[in-house]
Order: sequence, then structure tokens, then C-alpha cells
Amino acid sequence: MAAPRDLPLSPRTLPEGADPLRIVAFGTSLTARGPWPDHLAARLAACLEHPVELIRIARAGANVSWAAHPDRIAEVAAGTPDIVLLEFAINDADLRDGLSRGEADALTRGLLDDLAGAVPGAALVELTMSPAHGARGLLRPGLAARYGDVVARGRARSGAVADLYMRWIALPRDQRGLADGLHPDPAIAAQVIVPPLAAHLAEGFGAPCAQDQPLEPVPPS
Repeated sequence: MAAPRDLPLSPRTLPEGADPLRIVAFGTSLTARGPWPDHLAARLAACLEHPVELIRIARAGANVSWAAHPDRIAEVAAGTPDIVLLEFAINDADLRDGLSRGEADALTRGLLDDLAGAVPGAALVELTMSPAHGARGLLRPGLAARYGDVVARGRARSGAVADLYMRWIALPRDQRGLADGLHPDPAIAAQVIVPPLAAHLAEGFGAPCAQDQPLEPVPPS
């Protein structure tokens, strides 16, 4: 199995004093549902020994055209994030109401430019996410290629990427937790996403973050 195609953050510094590190998780139902963003904030806070605040701006069915709307960009900017996590490829790839690869790439590049202007200094981290199976997989025949576009865009822009897709497909198909073909079981999603993503982000701050520790408990949202 191919190794994850992660691209690192540029070196970062933590906010001063007790000001929290603010993360906006910006995406689709993969981000809107489940506990993984809260687990991520808890683990990263423990690794950095610094408070972390997590804000979700996500909607089921959203693609990058939704994200690129000026209202969404203003909403992200209002959170004054230090890090923005972006994941929209899974819906960009939908044959019913998605976008062509060229359209999605152009809109995403524009979105990244707009976010860089709206939240200067924030780390913009694109994520690849879970695969899709069954009927929902058939509606996204080019999903792997779309995730490849995320990595290619990061390389071209010297941007940060966390390639979670490669970690997902390293699991046996019956262990990926995709009961409905699209949305992973929350516990499996948290296990696949949180340890590598926390380590990836912590590395940008020069902090170790072990990937083999159990997830920290988080209060119910």
C-alpha cells in the first residue's frame, strides 16, 4: 500500500499566554458529523500543552462552491483561526451535483487565495478523507483522482496536506466503517483521522504527538 502523501505545515508559533489555538474545521458531512474534530482538539491541546478551540463550519452535501461563497469566507474569518482544515473533495466528485475536476480545482485554488487574504497567517490544511463504497461509490467514480488533486494542489502551492485517504484504504474493506457507503462509523473515523492529523499539526509547532495513544475523552457536544 502506498504511503500517505502528507505535506507539512510551515513552522508555526503558538498564540501567546492563555489565548487558545483556534482551528476551524471547514467541510462536508464528514466534518459536520461525529466526534473526530473534538477529539482532535483535545489531543492537540494535550500534545502542545496549550488550549485549543475548535469551530465547525460544515454542511451535509456541501461542495467547494458552497465553501467559496463570500458569506462562508466571512464566517471562517470571524473565528480568527490559526488553522483551517478543508475537506470538500468527496462532494465535488459526486456525479449528481458535484463539479468537474477542473472546476473544483479552480474554485479550491480561489478559495485558498481568498482565505489567505481573509485570515492572513493562518495555516490552510487540505484533507483527503474516506473512500466511498456501493451506490455512493458509483456516484463518485473519480474520488481517488480528486484526492490526488488535493495533493497535487498542495505541492504546487507549497501548501499543507494531511492524506487521510491513504490511511483509510490501508484498512481491509470490511473494517473501514462505511455502513452506508459514505459516512464512516464515528469511532472508526476518530481512530483513522485523529492520531495522524494531531501529529501532523503538532509537528508544525515543533511538538511531538504520539500516534499510538488512546483518544482522550471529550465532553458530549
